[in-house]
Amino acid sequence: MISRAQLIRGVLVGAAAPSLAFASDGGMSGYRAQSGASEARPWTAPPAPDAAPLRFVVIGDRTGVARPGVFDAAMRQISWLRPDFVLGVGDLIEGYLENRAEIDRQWSAVEAEIANLGCPFVFTQGNHDVANAETLDAWRARRGPGYYSFVYKGALFVILNSEDTPKPMTSAQQAKFYDLVHEMRTDPDATDRELLAHIAARPDSHRDAGGFSGAVELSDRQLGWLRRTLARNPRPLWTFVVIHKPAWKSGSPSFAQVQALLRDRPYTVFAGHTHYFTHELVDGHDYINMGTTGGVRTHDGPGTMDHVMTVELTAGGPVYANTRLNGLMNVAGVSGQVRAY
Repeated sequence: MISRAQLIRGVLVGAAAPSLAFASDGGMSGYRAQSGASEARPWTAPPAPDAAPLRFVVIGDRTGVARPGVFDAAMRQISWLRPDFVLGVGDLIEGYLENRAEIDRQWSAVEAEIANLGCPFVFTQGNHDVANAETLDAWRARRGPGYYSFVYKGALFVILNSEDTPKPMTSAQQAKFYDLVHEMRTDPDATDRELLAHIAARPDSHRDAGGFSGAVELSDRQLGWLRRTLARNPRPLWTFVVIHKPAWKSGSPSFAQVQALLRDRPYTVFAGHTHYFTHELVDGHDYINMGTTGGVRTHDGPGTMDHVMTVELTAGGPVYANTRLNGLMNVAGVSGQVRAY
């Protein structure tokens, strides 16, 4: 019988010219997806058209070992903000499975929590969501494309896919990972304390907080699709780009091509994956790496937070409000959170 500390240590060390689809959905227009996508849409519902300024909420990772109750409570908290829609940066299920029934069960559980928002949810593919053929098939059936774009209230949203080539876990990694998932479900407070102790004991605990060195390889097909999408939308009010992994931090050559294509327009980039919040100005543009909305901590530092970001597009550009879940309360002064960082 191995200890919880051994599980934590093992998981942290071991893990690691097409045609276009066209549609108009509610207040959205110009929906364009990768070729071969199913009829499924990558959102729960299209946001309604209205004359109010664009206002949406961005959330961080739910998984990579979800802490019970955090994401579910967050969906209810966000409903108080009444945004046009909520935009996820990926990693909603634990994933890394071959069992289709369990994959579908995980998605159904997440979708039941998302239903508490009272507004549409827009999906981005993360490495936990799609990591092998089985999770890819489930994504295609439920969500359709891995990358796509749409226009809403004059802004262009470009959802990229950092998981262009899914990377499965080994059987040993998968077993260790799900042991930790089980520990977090059955004894979350003790598991989180031991996780924090392990992180504090690491010599790199503070030095590489918020860093990312993994490979992100966007396919030529995805880059070609992006080039055509931007050419068809040369002057939106703003361009919002979402990608699960913060590819700009690792010097990804393919993401450098994305940056070159975006260079002459006002834009913002959102990512997740690291479970650690950072904000950078890159050539004058906001690059925002979201922390968590339920996922487990990976470092100890100021960027370790469960939070959401509200974005409102004004005549002068986006205005951002970054809110910790522990500070997002209803009229009675109650957040509903128990385990949020």
